[in-house]
Amino acid sequence: MLEVIILGVIQGITEWLPVSSEGLVATTSTLLFKNDPSTSIGITLWLHIGTACSAIVVFRKNILEIIKQFITSPKNPTNESTFLIISVIVSALIGLPILILIKEAVSTELLQNSTGIFTAIIGVFMIVTGIIIRNKNMTSKKNIHNINKLDALITGIGQGVAAIPGLSRSGLTTSILLIRGTSKTDSLTLSFLIGIPATIGAGVYSVLSESVSLSIENCIGLIVSFITGLITIKILLKLAEKINLGNFVLLVGLTLIFGSILLLQN
Repeated sequence: MLEVIILGVIQGITEWLPVSSEGLVATTSTLLFKNDPSTSIGITLWLHIGTACSAIVVFRKNILEIIKQFITSPKNPTNESTFLIISVIVSALIGLPILILIKEAVSTELLQNSTGIFTAIIGVFMIVTGIIIRNKNMTSKKNIHNINKLDALITGIGQGVAAIPGLSRSGLTTSILLIRGTSKTDSLTLSFLIGIPATIGAGVYSVLSESVSLSIENCIGLIVSFITGLITIKILLKLAEKINLGNFVLLVGLTLIFGSILLLQN
């Protein structure tokens, strides 16, 4: 019970930052609670459903407005609706095969018996994320109303690739939108909106693939991640707007790699 509560809190806080919540939760589960990598990934994907639900609550007005506009004029969707549809479909086509490959990889004897290798892999991808997001201050040329299909395609690819543990989904998609000239506020909003179906889908996959069970403990962990995410999202969104967290992500990645070296030596 204590394990899922701690993991739920970590997920609820880190989901809103350009830090890989998947990487941090999976690493904590593996190193602190001695779970095998396959179990850690399954729990991590499951807890994402909780923060996705908290995002639905926070952005409910945006979601209802987009749904209303699409129902009113399905043959002439707004740029926002088109962006969400394309980016979610593209990310699903890329992310699902990656999740399947990850499930197979972490089930191999090499990774099952080597926490150090698993931790090092996550550390490397977190360093990649840090390098990308530490220099993401771009000039805003457009807002949420004039984004285009190319923006949606590239962002969808970024979100799909971010299924790899250690790569920050929000960090990558926000960075891509900023590079494409979208304002910071709209980049964050769009990143969280397209993340809702993606993270819910990943959580459902973890159940269907039997990577996680629907136990009372796991359900409580889901509730904890929802409540924590709901409480912290506004605070952490403001924090993310004021400081560059790239250096922090780099530090975490380097720490994980250093720790993995010590584990491999033992």
